[in-house]
Amino acid sequence: MRKFSHLFIASAIAVSLTTPALAISTEYRSLSEGLVTRAQAALAGTDVAQADELVNLALTANPANAEAYILKARVQQQNGDNAEALRLVTVGLEIDPTNASGRALQTRLAADTEDFDLADKALKQYRAVCDTACGEAEALGQLINDKRTQAASREN
Repeated sequence: MRKFSHLFIASAIAVSLTTPALAISTEYRSLSEGLVTRAQAALAGTDVAQADELVNLALTANPANAEAYILKARVQQQNGDNAEALRLVTVGLEIDPTNASGRALQTRLAADTEDFDLADKALKQYRAVCDTACGEAEALGQLINDKRTQAASREN
């Protein structure tokens, strides 16, 4: 009987270690979502510093919050760090690959940083996940073409 209880405890520990997503409580997920909402409002009100602080707290509360990573990318973009913004939006999209606004942002940032292979791939993925009215897709395609032309003219 003692052998069984040790085996049961070891199994329970092993299962808990292999399911880290369950480690975040509902309260922390909810807190993170609320902080993202507040950060979005701060960013819309052009308080980039406040938005940055709130989104950092959101990521602390729930490091698997895709929307928080995407918002953090927008904050970095506002701060002029497009390379870091691209890295962050990519992390968010690894968590939630169907986030259309994140795909559009990734496309824009990849074009701005002249990573045209990623821009093309992101645009294709954006078209796959956006609603039937993908008006922004055409504008993003044009942005990629314009950035390519600018990069080519600098090389010549």
